[in-house]
Amino acid sequence: MNLIRKFLGISLLSPLILVAPSEAKVTNTDKLLIKNITIVSPKQTVTAGAADVYIDNGRILRIGKDLDVKVDQMIDGSGQFLTPGLIDSHTHLNGVPGMSYAQQQENSVIASLAAQQIPLSYLYHGFTTVMDLHSNAESVAQWNQQAIRPTAYFCGAAPVVDGYPMSFVPKPFRYHITPYFIAEGGLIPAGIDPTQHTPSAVLSRMKADGAICAKTHYEPGFGASKNLPLPSKKLIMELKDEAQRQGLKLLLHANSERAYRFGLEVGVDAFVHGVWHWNNASTGRMSQELSTLLNAGIKQGASVQPTTQVLFAERDLHNPKYLEQKALKQVLPRELIDWYASEQGQAPRKRMSKFPFVANLLETGQWEQINAAGIARLNSMFRYWVKNNGSLLFGSDTPSDVTYANPPGLNGRLEMARWQDVGVKPEQFLAAATIDNARFFNIDVDVGSVEVDKTADLLILDEDPRESIEAFDSIKWVITKGNAIERQALSANRKRESSQQ
Repeated sequence: MNLIRKFLGISLLSPLILVAPSEAKVTNTDKLLIKNITIVSPKQTVTAGAADVYIDNGRILRIGKDLDVKVDQMIDGSGQFLTPGLIDSHTHLNGVPGMSYAQQQENSVIASLAAQQIPLSYLYHGFTTVMDLHSNAESVAQWNQQAIRPTAYFCGAAPVVDGYPMSFVPKPFRYHITPYFIAEGGLIPAGIDPTQHTPSAVLSRMKADGAICAKTHYEPGFGASKNLPLPSKKLIMELKDEAQRQGLKLLLHANSERAYRFGLEVGVDAFVHGVWHWNNASTGRMSQELSTLLNAGIKQGASVQPTTQVLFAERDLHNPKYLEQKALKQVLPRELIDWYASEQGQAPRKRMSKFPFVANLLETGQWEQINAAGIARLNSMFRYWVKNNGSLLFGSDTPSDVTYANPPGLNGRLEMARWQDVGVKPEQFLAAATIDNARFFNIDVDVGSVEVDKTADLLILDEDPRESIEAFDSIKWVITKGNAIERQALSANRKRESSQQ
């Protein structure tokens, strides 16, 4: 992966200041009234039957029947449904998915078009809030300067020195552009002040910079990069204790039984990724050892982001018809899709094709079997977690690598489908993608439910989201900070479609 971009959170393009497209029907208004709409807000008592929602200066001021107020705009919500905007709590917002830094410089016009579209694509699929789990204050402030976009927050990444993913960046460069790494014992690099890389120092700096969470990693590596340094329990327990003092949740990158066991022993708040690496990889049947481990996690109250799309995206790189999908044209500029089909754009696919297990499947035309065993293991674990009422946070890991198979917004929608496939009920999903995410990250004072005094980040749907997750394909309006935007105005396909009318 292009870790210098993904991991370090460095802004690699010129400022991404987005101007609303002229054909987008965006209502910049102080006073908006949504009339006669059914409110669907998770874990909350709302007005029975249809109600009116009055929004002023970007916040919900009143909810009730037959409100008599003077407004700048009124939307008739008869027969429609109002939900909180969705929260994707695992994104990486810098750069263009599937493009390296050098490629972005070489294709600056395409990269600029993509940068303008990416925020709209998240909104197109209903995501009004996004969490960047590997970023910094400067990058997130730049994102939030854009005129039309989801509101972004960031999580500071605290890898152990020289461990994953810091190990992918050349020395000594990695030590100077990774502000929050933690170190212990004799692992202090030459020229680095060890007092600035203790859990206390790192988390104090992270909190002062505006991070709302901290993320560390338990990853021994993969492929050619194995046996990477791992943090000690003592170090991460210190990190956890300090995070708690600072009011920050601690997340752990973990995708194996070993990593989950470590995380539970040190008391992390959430696991980033589900378990797809099992101690016994030769079976698709969960062991008693793994079920006991998951039971302990559920009892402990840990949350999980399954991020199933990570594995599907690696498979989908090899789908010969992937770039022809209609859904892709809604979230990516045509110029970028064409570039992905070029020699340069196919580099991620070609790189993965060199792995022997991938090459063997491709030779026999079985690209759909790539990661099939890992997906089956993850789904078994995911189903068990859901069946036993484990806590879930919705996050898509967009993009999980330098890949075009994690398109912004659409990747989240595909992750939603994976949840439905393993039996997550519509109301469970809605809670995980709204109020549960908001409460976990301590932003529920502003978002996560339809309530008076909260920010008006809302969705208007034609179909009832309590009946099916697929109801989110029927989004009619996206309301961000009180500004109502017709969904199709957010599509990357809007210019071509309007020209054909």
